[in-house]
Amino acid sequence: MSKYTGVQKEETLKGLVHDDYFSNFGYEPNIDNIDFVVTDAKTRGDLFATEGAGASIHYLWAEAKKGVQDVQSMFAQLILTCKKTYDKAEYSAPPFLACFDTEKIAFAPFYDILPIFKENDINWNCTPSNHESGDFIKVRNKVTKLLLSHLVVFQFDIDEKEIKSFIKTNFTKNTNAGTSVKSPITKDNFVQVFIKWVKEVKSSINISKNEWQEFKENGILDGDFFRADMMSSGGNTITEKLKIILANDNYKLREKINGRLFLSDIGFTDEGAAYKRFWNKYERPPAEIFQKYIIDRRDLLVPVNIREVKGTFFTPRIWADKSKEYIAKVFGTNWQDKYYVWDCAAGTGNLLAGLTNEYNVWASDIDQGNIETIQSLIDIDDNLNLLPSHVFQFDFLNDYIEKPYDEKNWIDKLPPELRRIIDDPQERKKLIIYINPPYAEASTVTEATGTGHGKIGVASSHKTRDKYQPLIGAATNELFAQFMARIYHEIPACKMALFSKLKFATGLNFVKFRTFFKADFKAGFIVHADTFDNVRGKFPIGFTVWDLDAKRFPQSIRLDIPEKGGKKTFWSFSGKSINQWVKQFNNNVVNGIGYMANSGPDFQHINQPYITTTKGNRHFHYYVFNSNNIFYGCVYFAVRLCIEQTWLNDRDIFLYPNDGWKTDAEFQNNCLVFTLFHGQNRISAIDGGVVCANHWIPFTEKQVAAKDKFESNFMSSFLKDKALSIEAQSVYNAGLALWKYYHKVTKDNRTVSVNASFYDIRAFFQGNGENGKMNNKSADETYTRILGALREALKMLTQKIQPKVFEYGFLKE
Repeated sequence: MSKYTGVQKEETLKGLVHDDYFSNFGYEPNIDNIDFVVTDAKTRGDLFATEGAGASIHYLWAEAKKGVQDVQSMFAQLILTCKKTYDKAEYSAPPFLACFDTEKIAFAPFYDILPIFKENDINWNCTPSNHESGDFIKVRNKVTKLLLSHLVVFQFDIDEKEIKSFIKTNFTKNTNAGTSVKSPITKDNFVQVFIKWVKEVKSSINISKNEWQEFKENGILDGDFFRADMMSSGGNTITEKLKIILANDNYKLREKINGRLFLSDIGFTDEGAAYKRFWNKYERPPAEIFQKYIIDRRDLLVPVNIREVKGTFFTPRIWADKSKEYIAKVFGTNWQDKYYVWDCAAGTGNLLAGLTNEYNVWASDIDQGNIETIQSLIDIDDNLNLLPSHVFQFDFLNDYIEKPYDEKNWIDKLPPELRRIIDDPQERKKLIIYINPPYAEASTVTEATGTGHGKIGVASSHKTRDKYQPLIGAATNELFAQFMARIYHEIPACKMALFSKLKFATGLNFVKFRTFFKADFKAGFIVHADTFDNVRGKFPIGFTVWDLDAKRFPQSIRLDIPEKGGKKTFWSFSGKSINQWVKQFNNNVVNGIGYMANSGPDFQHINQPYITTTKGNRHFHYYVFNSNNIFYGCVYFAVRLCIEQTWLNDRDIFLYPNDGWKTDAEFQNNCLVFTLFHGQNRISAIDGGVVCANHWIPFTEKQVAAKDKFESNFMSSFLKDKALSIEAQSVYNAGLALWKYYHKVTKDNRTVSVNASFYDIRAFFQGNGENGKMNNKSADETYTRILGALREALKMLTQKIQPKVFEYGFLKE
C-alpha cells in the first residue's frame, strides 16, 4: 500500500509529492492548467519570467490524479493540456513529462511526444478531462504507441530510492546555471525558440519580399536561416549540412537559386540589433548530444501558416511547371480536357499547382495532415484548382486499388468517379498518373515522402514490396520503383508522368524490372538532384512520360537537359559489364605482381578501382596482375578512371567491349602508361610495414641513377621496345624526371627504399597527416613543379584515351 493511499484531494497529493521528492526545486501547482510544474526558481528568482536573466528553467510538467488511474490516460490528458502552453512558447519546454496518482509516478522524455503535436487530425481545443471524446481517444492511442518503450514507471511503496535517484540524475542544472543569463536550446524546446526567432529576428534580415518568395519556391525556408543562427559559434556556422550558413554574423547561401548565387553576404536592416538581442538570451550551438536530432528534424520548422507550406517541399516550382510543358508536348495542348490526372503521392499539392480543369484531377497522400493542408489551400490559392471531394487520404503502397477477393469488410477509399475510370479499360487509357514519388531506398530508417517529412518504416512495412519482389527483384529496394510497379500492374494501360532517379532505366539491379515494365517512352528531361529540396548527391533526377500499354521496355531513353542544353541518352543495361569482361583474363592466375580492386561497374564507384601490392579483404573482385594479363588489367583501369564523374554520367555503366581494342597497340600502351602514373596505383615497396618486391618501376637503375640495384626490373623490361604515342611518351618522360629527383635527393639516405614506387615517392615528399593519409602538398618546390608537369602530361594522355572508350563500346554515348 502506498503512503499516499487515502489522500482525497489532488492539491494535497501534489504538495506531498513535491515535499517528498522535489523539495530542492521550485514548484508551481497550476501554470496554464498544467497540474504540477517543477522549476529551478528556488535558485534563480522570478518564477513567472519567461526569458532572460530572471527566467526559470522548467524541469517537469506533470498531470496529477487522486485515486488510481492508468498511465496512458493521464499522459493523454497532460498532452492535451500542455499543447497550448507549448505553442505559445512563453515557457521553455521541460526535458520530462510525468503523471502520478496515489500509487505510482511515470516519467517520459518530452521530445518523444513532439510528433503528436504535429498531428492535424486532432481538435486541440477539446476538453482534456473528457476521456470519452474521440480526440482524447486518438491522443491516448498515439501516446500508447509512442511512449510504450520510453516510459519509466515507479511505485511509491517500493521504489522510494529509485525515484529520488532518477530525479537527482536527470533534474540537473548547468554548472553555471546560477550566473548565466542564457537559456539552453534542446531537442525539447528548439521549435519554440524558432517561433520566437520568427517574431523577433526574421523581419530584420535584409531580404526583400520577392527574394523571400524566391527562396521559398526553391525550398529554402525561414527555418534554414534560423538553423544557421542556432548551429553557430562565434558568428560562424559549425556544420556543413545546412542550406544557409552564418559567416561573421552574416548569412551565405550554399547553393544556387534559379541558377544564380547571391554573391554578397545577407545582413540585417538594423545592423543586427534584433539578432544580437535575441541570441543574448540563448546558448548556441545546442549541446552536442542534441545537434544531430535538431539538424535531422528540419521538418519541425516548417511554417505553420498553410499559405507558406505550399510549394516548399520536394518539387521546385520551376521543374513542376516544366513537367507540364512536356506532358502537353506528348498529349496535346488541350490535354487537361481530354485526360484525367491522379497524383497519388501529392504531398501538399504543389505538383498540381497550375492545372486548370479541377473536374479531371485527383490528389491523394498517405499523410492525413497533407490532405488537410491541400483542402485548406483550395480556398485561398487561385493556382491550386481542385475539388475538395477529389482530395483524399490514400496509402498507395498499402491500400487496395484492385477490389479484393473478399469484399465483405472492404471499404473503397477511391472517389467514385476515379474508381469508375480505373475500372473501365477504355477510360483508364486516358488516366495520367502524375507523381513525384519518394526517392529513398528501403534500407534506410527514415524515408522522405512527397512532402519531405521523414516517415519511419515506409520503405519496407507495406504490401507492395512483398507482392512485387518476385516480379522485379532488387528494384523493390527503391520506393519509386514500387510505385511504378504497382501503377503498371494494377492500373494497366494508363499513362504515367513521374519524377524519379534514372536507375530504373540503366541500373544493374533493374534488369528484372525492365523485363516486367513494358512501356513506351514518350518524352522527358533531367535536372541535377541538388536542385530538389532534401535531395543530396551528384546524380540526375529525370521527368519521364510513358504509355504503359506497350510490348517491351525501350533499349534507351533520350532526355533533354534544360539546365545546360543538349540531350543525354540512358541505355538499358541487359548484357555483360566490363567486370565480366576483365574476369576472363584472371582465371587461375598465381604469383601475382599486383592486385586491382574491381567494384560496381558504374561511375558511382569511380574511386574504388585501385591497385595494391597485396590482395585486400574488402568484398570486391580482385584482379591479379601477371606478365600475361597486364595489358587487360591496365585497359580496365584506364577505361574506368579516364573520364570524370559528373551528375550526368553518374548512372552510366561500363560495358563488355567490342573487339576493336584487341588490335590497337597504341591504345593498349596508352592505358599501360596511364596506369603506371595514376594516383589510384597504390603499389608500394612496403606493405603493412613489410618490405615487398616492387615490379612496377618503369625505369632502369641507370636511367634514374639509383644507388643500388632494384629487386625487380619486370616493368622496365616489359616496356622495352614498346612504341609509345607522343602523349604517352610525354608522361613517361615526366615520370622519369620525378624518379631521377627522388634518387638524387635520397642518394645519401640509407633508410629509404631504392625500390620506391610512384606512391612511395609521393609519400616521401608529401608525408602523412595524423590520420595516416598522405598530405595533399609538399614543401619541396622542385618536387611540386615536377609532379605538376607529370599531371599535366597525364591529362593530355587521358584525352587521348577517352574517345576510344566509346569507340570500343566500353561506354555508350
